[in-house]
Amino acid sequence: MMKSMGDMLLRREPFAEIVMGNTALVRAMVEAGTQVVSAYPGSPTPEIAAAIQSIPIDRRPFYFEFSTNEKVATEVAYGATVNGHLSTVFSRA
Repeated sequence: MMKSMGDMLLRREPFAEIVMGNTALVRAMVEAGTQVVSAYPGSPTPEIAAAIQSIPIDRRPFYFEFSTNEKVATEVAYGATVNGHLSTVFSRA
């Protein structure tokens, strides 16, 4: 039986799994209690967005959006943080 990435990312009990680093980042966001995640289309980290999108929207523990560009993605995350919500933005370094 094939495992669902979304189910693996949301699993509550301890487990061991070999995944790409970007997928592990999504798991870290889930465990940390991140509430807002933003990015932009064309971001050099498409694996992060793919991992997030593997979690059904109704089970996703945080709000995720593709913003218009890097600036807007950063503003979304900053606005969430200013309002007391743990947030993440992924973009170019």
